[in-house]
Amino acid sequence: MEQEELAQKVIRPFKRIARLYSELDQTTSNYGTDVPLFPPEIHAITAIGNHPGTSLTELTQYLDVTKGTTTKLVQKLVKKGMVIKQFAPNSENQLSLELTKKGQIADQHHQEYDAYLDQQLIAIYQQVPDALLPYLETISSQSEAFFKKMIAERQK
Repeated sequence: MEQEELAQKVIRPFKRIARLYSELDQTTSNYGTDVPLFPPEIHAITAIGNHPGTSLTELTQYLDVTKGTTTKLVQKLVKKGMVIKQFAPNSENQLSLELTKKGQIADQHHQEYDAYLDQQLIAIYQQVPDALLPYLETISSQSEAFFKKMIAERQK
């Protein structure tokens, strides 16, 4: 297959899919509440839901972001009524994070949303013959490594 034909059949649709996913990742959803939440916010809610009583430092590690980003995120979630920030038991300076009832509802709805997305994508990929799956895995891994490399180069 020639390069231009390969680009037409595989690369351009892949780029469109990546752009669509990025666009989806920029939208908000209420996740069963009256509060619109951006993806980083709902992911923080999910991390706190999975690790009740977590500290800011631990949340930073779970989310793989900077402590400053985590601090701003938690401040927004407290204002939105999703998270309670309090001092950890037996500590005068370490914060403990818990979900409010509203935060728990958002977390539950997000889990349902993630399950729905997975089901839809599984339905698509189940149409792929089993013999092709190893190739798709290889292509996915190599594409991921390439994009991580590109990101690292831009961050220098």
